Amino acid sequence: MENQEAPEKNSEASRAPRTGVRLMIVIVIAMALLAVYANVQKYRRDKIESVTIIPVSTATPAAPSPAP
Repeated sequence: MENQEAPEKNSEASRAPRTGVRLMIVIVIAMALLAVYANVQKYRRDKIESVTIIPVSTATPAAPSPAP
């Protein structure tokens, strides 16, 4: 009879605690929401960001004259 009860005790001892499972589920959901948010921002980047290019003048400053 002892042999029949042993597998039941082992299966109960190997189960993960409920709080740990809930924490893992919360972490997975948070990572999924973060991934969705990042992809939405990547899609909207063209609308949000704009780049303005200002050309630099090519004129060189005059060399200082030598002092007498």
